[in-house]
Amino acid sequence: MYFDLNLKHLKVFYYVAKNLSFTKAAQELFVTQPAVAMQIDALEKHYGIPLLSRKKRQLSLTEAGQAFYEYAERIMHLAFEADRTVLDMKQFPTGVLRLGTTKTWARYLMPSYILAFQHQYPEVQIQLSDGTSEDMAFSVLHGQNDVAIVARMPYDPRLESMPFPGHERDQLVLVVHPKHRLARRKKIYLRELADESLILRGRGSGIREAILHEATQQDLQMNVILEAGSAEFIKAMVVQGAGLSVLTMLSVEEEERAGRVKSVPLADPGLWLNIDVVVRREGYRSNAVRSFLSFLSDWTGAPQTVVKRGSRSFRQPETAASQTRAVKPVTDTASAEISATAQPGVPHSE
Repeated sequence: MYFDLNLKHLKVFYYVAKNLSFTKAAQELFVTQPAVAMQIDALEKHYGIPLLSRKKRQLSLTEAGQAFYEYAERIMHLAFEADRTVLDMKQFPTGVLRLGTTKTWARYLMPSYILAFQHQYPEVQIQLSDGTSEDMAFSVLHGQNDVAIVARMPYDPRLESMPFPGHERDQLVLVVHPKHRLARRKKIYLRELADESLILRGRGSGIREAILHEATQQDLQMNVILEAGSAEFIKAMVVQGAGLSVLTMLSVEEEERAGRVKSVPLADPGLWLNIDVVVRREGYRSNAVRSFLSFLSDWTGAPQTVVKRGSRSFRQPETAASQTRAVKPVTDTASAEISATAQPGVPHSE
């Protein structure tokens, strides 16, 4: 089989098309922007047809460019898998494990799990990215991450999931200024917040979807005055008295201990965030990925839920997973287990 396609040109085109930006592609490829432009020009000359449209400084794919990108994406993923397959011929896990999760869980939930995993598998390098639950599930589907820890949602059928071991769900709480009239409440229902000024997480956030889904179920019209992607910004706005918010119990513990905010548990049964581990249903899984799934499956602690009771939050004791354990050969057991527990996502759960 012979074809006259320069694979370097294809790689550059893939990054440009993925980002719809010469600048971002150059940054990811560690080359100059003019070098990227030259590669794209050479590729378009090779085919004699434009692949990119450059109108009013806006970059978009032509019909031919869109068709070519779909193939380029598949080729790049196969090249990545081929590279990892050869590297994984070593007996013990090495290489890179790409994890995605929400900003809140990246800060408050994942550090202890990652430290324990790295203690057991020191040769595996972890790359952690964060974003909304929707974005992180999408990143697994399209190969940017290997595993995502997200709030449960309706998943694409090409993904499978299992409950996150040791911390299967996080409680949603109303977050208010300590002097707000609702600060002394022991619990509150969503219907009582219909007339309050709410500051919510932005689109793609499980918290936002949970609140709006429950409001629709109860035929409520919520007064959302602001949406933001950052929980830290939202908490700062609450401290300033700009409004109320709904966040997870994990994300407000520090501020509540410092006396900057008060949290009140939401009593509606559906207002919890169920936490899932998400992977692609099909495709190659590296030793590093299989080791991480096995590590999670072997997590020995009892499921832990952060629950607000009165003025304190309670958790079960830390698990024993952070203790030293012997490194064992990697098998496909974890893949079987996640398949066995795979479940379709359900709405409203960060």
